[in-house]
Amino acid sequence: MKMDEKKEAHDSNIRIFMRIRPSQRPSALMKKDEFDDNVIHFNIPVDKSYLYVDNSKTNYNFKFDAVFPMNATQEEVFNKVGRPAVMNALEGYNSTVFAYGQTGSGKTFTITGGSERYVDRGIIPRSLSLMFAEFQTRADYQFTAHISYFQIYMERGYDLLDEKSGGANFQSMPSVKLMEDEWGNAIMQNLTMHLCRTEEDALNLLFLGDVNRAYASTAMNETSSRSHCIFTISIEGKKPGSDMVKRSKLHLVDLAGSERIKKSGADGQTLKEAQYINKSLFFLEMVIVALHEKATKGKDFIPYRNSFLTTVLRDSLGGNCKTIMIANISGEEQHTHETVGTCRFAQRVASIKNEAIINEDMDPSLMIKRLKDEVKRLKGEVDFLKGESGEGDMLTDEERENLIQRCKEYVDNPDPYAELNVSPLTLVKIKDCFAILKNFVLEARQNGPSEGKSANSGEDVSASGAGSDVEDLLRQIKELKKKNQERENEIAILVNMVKQGKSIGNGVLAIPGQQNTQEPSAPEAKQARKLPEICSKVPFPRDKSVLADAQQSFEYFKGLYPSTGATEDNKAILREKYTEAKTLGEAVNKARGKINYLKNTIEQLRREKAIEGLLEKEEKEGSEVPVDPEEEALKAQIDEEKQVYKDSFTALKSLKAEIEHIQMLLQKTSKKMQADFDTWYAVALETEETETKESLPQPKRAWGTPDTSSRQRGAVPDVRVSEEKPEPSTFTNGVKFPPLTGNKEADEDIIAFYKAKEELLKRSRK
Repeated sequence: MKMDEKKEAHDSNIRIFMRIRPSQRPSALMKKDEFDDNVIHFNIPVDKSYLYVDNSKTNYNFKFDAVFPMNATQEEVFNKVGRPAVMNALEGYNSTVFAYGQTGSGKTFTITGGSERYVDRGIIPRSLSLMFAEFQTRADYQFTAHISYFQIYMERGYDLLDEKSGGANFQSMPSVKLMEDEWGNAIMQNLTMHLCRTEEDALNLLFLGDVNRAYASTAMNETSSRSHCIFTISIEGKKPGSDMVKRSKLHLVDLAGSERIKKSGADGQTLKEAQYINKSLFFLEMVIVALHEKATKGKDFIPYRNSFLTTVLRDSLGGNCKTIMIANISGEEQHTHETVGTCRFAQRVASIKNEAIINEDMDPSLMIKRLKDEVKRLKGEVDFLKGESGEGDMLTDEERENLIQRCKEYVDNPDPYAELNVSPLTLVKIKDCFAILKNFVLEARQNGPSEGKSANSGEDVSASGAGSDVEDLLRQIKELKKKNQERENEIAILVNMVKQGKSIGNGVLAIPGQQNTQEPSAPEAKQARKLPEICSKVPFPRDKSVLADAQQSFEYFKGLYPSTGATEDNKAILREKYTEAKTLGEAVNKARGKINYLKNTIEQLRREKAIEGLLEKEEKEGSEVPVDPEEEALKAQIDEEKQVYKDSFTALKSLKAEIEHIQMLLQKTSKKMQADFDTWYAVALETEETETKESLPQPKRAWGTPDTSSRQRGAVPDVRVSEEKPEPSTFTNGVKFPPLTGNKEADEDIIAFYKAKEELLKRSRK
């Protein structure tokens, strides 16, 4: 077998990892291989206390994909186990990570993590962080994530995220029913799916589910999980505009620990829970054995339906899934036999091969939308090819005559920018237009210059031949350029007049580059200029030194700005919301801490009563365990704290939306105030500069001619024009007169306009 084939076969197998729980008394019966750190050796001596010969096996060798020693950190475990599972799920593969081992071996710590230190986060919270980070990184895809969290307690399923329960005991929640569709896929009825847009939402759901999970204290583990918990992340990803959608599920499974009743000392309800746990794990091992026999001996029947757990994990075990198992073991000598059993189970799991494929299919809704858009586009092309009116491929005689007439009008039009008006435009009409225009050219060539007439336009054709035609064209081009330049000059003068910003009605004469015959007073100049609306709402400061400093001007403007009061009110409300959010956050954390404290108190109470012998160890079959009033009171307090936590958390979520809305309002108001201030400040500076110039003594100026009598009479100077574009003319006292158009008639019209304007101003002053 080639190396690539070996690698591919290995990748299809379920990967197995071992994690050793830290212990102050590590077993001497277990050690790593000297040459391979992933191989574990067990050397168990024979118990010679028995009177008979014991031929049981004493040496065991187990190989794993990786072995995490006692000092392994949560980050190291996640990088080798959780990260590949998350990346596979993002690529469209179903992925599963499940922890198996005896009770107290660290499965929950590995999957969920510790609740005290941030560095003790387990695979689930770290997977959520990585997943949402990848959502932001992979901008070419649009991802959505839904989360479900349920437990299998005594062969019954319970939704740990059920919102209708109101934080009550999980046994009062509606049970999750297991069903199968026609293809044998498991369907979880009554299991809620929660859309998570942020990592914070997902982590809150995780904690809410952990609060509702069933725990109990045993002789082997103070907080033993009494149920199998499955945290599922359903991911959908698609590229914008694509019909293909990738769908995958990431199952993170924390199995309840197997235990020997003799060691755990379970009794009563705890004993019943242990029986169900061991039974479900036994059926899980049966499925593993059957899958191994299917691969080696060809057996087909797999007993998936024997238990709730094996039915749910059907795809993860021998199906379309990339599965990883973590074998959690205890490193102490007294648990050696349980550790060997866990390693044996892991070796059987490693022999299972899964055929994982990318779950990519076509979304019918997206495909229908794309096909509709394509049909619409094709209809548009057909309408263009055949005409918007739905006409056929041939034109009628009447339509063709109309088209010829349009083409003649187009050719006869002397405007070089004229357009051929053919509506509606179709491909058939375009082809006929080209044919008609080509016939015009051919007829003109056949008739020649001797005819003296153009075939189409009817204009005289110069008899001098092609050379004279070229000269005429050059002359026409030169005239067109000259006219174009004259128009540009006219436009420049009109634009300059508009920029002056002064009107006749205000008694102000605006001639480009000239001084007015009678300058208006300062109040009239302010009225003549239309100020922005914000300047009427916020007056300019009397102290002109304020405008010298932009920051000081902004503080002055901010104090008189109309929206300042509303902004301060919004800020006050926002501060209140922040305070309320802080209080709710403290309430959430306090409720969480109190729940943990009450759980520890119950566990401590049970241990004390067990030591004092207050609990009967031998009970009649079918008899109920006596109710402890103190423990029931503590449980009632836990239920109350759960309700407080849920109410506070719900209020915090709604409060977050309010805070974001207020922040958006503040941001919008701030941007508007900044824009208004920029406008106001620019006008204030310009006004101050204008008033400063007006306060200075102005020299008397004359325009047009040095004769002061002409200035007093308001006469217009004699401006000489030329055919070429004139340069700016400098008049008396250094006053510059801008260039006119260069066209004599246009310049005379402009000068006449100024004269009429001056006469109108004189009449208005009288």
